Amino acid sequence: MYKLHMINVGEMRTNCYILSNEETKEALVFDPGAEPERILEFLKSKDLTVAAILLTHGHFDHIMGVDGLRRQERAKVYACEAEKELMADPDMNCAHMFHCEAAAEADVYVKDGQILSMIGLDIEVIHTPGHTSGGACYYMKDLKIVITGDTLFFEAVGRCDLPTSNEAAIIESITKKLFVLPEDVVVYPGHGRSSSIGYEAQNNPYVLEEEY
Repeated sequence: MYKLHMINVGEMRTNCYILSNEETKEALVFDPGAEPERILEFLKSKDLTVAAILLTHGHFDHIMGVDGLRRQERAKVYACEAEKELMADPDMNCAHMFHCEAAAEADVYVKDGQILSMIGLDIEVIHTPGHTSGGACYYMKDLKIVITGDTLFFEAVGRCDLPTSNEAAIIESITKKLFVLPEDVVVYPGHGRSSSIGYEAQNNPYVLEEEY
């Protein structure tokens, strides 16, 4: 049995997701964007051990809790290989824009289409450039969920006016890589409420404008 928990962290109200295997008490943490102490407190309250930390992209509000969590849990951090430079540079990852410092380095850099076997699940890495050049979504077919970071939101898409972002690329990523998933797959974004692939394909105004 698996459970997906969400903790809203930091000033940007980033959705940090914790996916747990309730039998083994192993967990995956997606985008620990801030407040690692709160995340650790939650993990302890549920008697969970972190098996891995997965990043959808390297913006400061998705990585500021990485080192605090990694030090305590000794878990490896995964990110798309195209995101390495942005993650390490506070100018590129927008930390300096918001008057803070943030940098992170992954232990494992993953590629598009790679399957990660963790906590009893197969997780497909979907490289979705656009919001950043190394953005990634994590699709769990067996659970019918996809963690989309800041690529796809409820009736919105990620900003495309930041370093390494590209508007044409994000629309292509969404239409060619996400909207091909089953309609009933639940979308869990980096900010805001959840949605579904089917709903966004029919109602997302930013994508429909492009007449894909």
